[in-house]
Amino acid sequence: MITPATSDSSAAITLTAGEYWIELVPAAHAEPRQASFPAVIEPRRHHGLWVRPRLRREVAEAMCAWLNLVYPVDPDWYPLARFEGDLLVVLTGNAARHRHEIGPDVDGRYPLGELGRWFLSGPTRTPAHLSRQRAVLLERRYHRRVNETLVTCAPSALPSSAFPARIEPHQDGDRCIPVFRPEVAEAVAAFCAHAHEGAPDEHPLAYFDRDTLVHVHQHRRACDGYLPWRIEPGSDGAYRVDGDEWIFRPALGKSEGMVHGFRPTWPGVGTQA
Repeated sequence: MITPATSDSSAAITLTAGEYWIELVPAAHAEPRQASFPAVIEPRRHHGLWVRPRLRREVAEAMCAWLNLVYPVDPDWYPLARFEGDLLVVLTGNAARHRHEIGPDVDGRYPLGELGRWFLSGPTRTPAHLSRQRAVLLERRYHRRVNETLVTCAPSALPSSAFPARIEPHQDGDRCIPVFRPEVAEAVAAFCAHAHEGAPDEHPLAYFDRDTLVHVHQHRRACDGYLPWRIEPGSDGAYRVDGDEWIFRPALGKSEGMVHGFRPTWPGVGTQA
């Protein structure tokens, strides 16, 4: 069984082909903290918003352990769950009356259907995960190379949202197609994930699945058939962000520190030249 995702060992849970991270709408933001689980997503949403996930057995076991841990936080919101042989048993509301038995599909996955308000998310935000993101932004300086320009997907957050990229022209003169070096793409994803946490309607969510950059659109993720955009590295290892889902523009903010190098901000740390 996979260790419950409330601990830093949740890194043991990884995505496999065709899976994306899902998260349950929380009843409380206090401990135990948020947890994400990898799942295959069915095309149709329920109630026009929430995804219908299908879980591998080991992921479903981890979900059971997490649900039983957070259940005392709000018993009216979180269900209880356990395995009885090959059946996933979920108890909602009055357990005596709301027993849901879920058997495995032909591919061995457990379809949750309309049980729970799950949405497309990113990796579990454990202290270790957040520390790695913070290190990406604080331990490296990103200097523009001769052929690079500073671009941003969050103009209101300049200068901390500016990153160097090789740009290609776009038919829309206001926009550009950025090509990020791998280390810069990692910083872009870390910045977006952090900014999304505080203002999800203003900042996109991005994360890495091994060497693939994954972008989750805040508003499209509730649409039937939507799956996060996967951006594979090119032959040079760089990431070309070409599409209408994730829009970058030249960073026109005024900052002396943005001319040669910068550090994106993080709580308690300011922009540095």
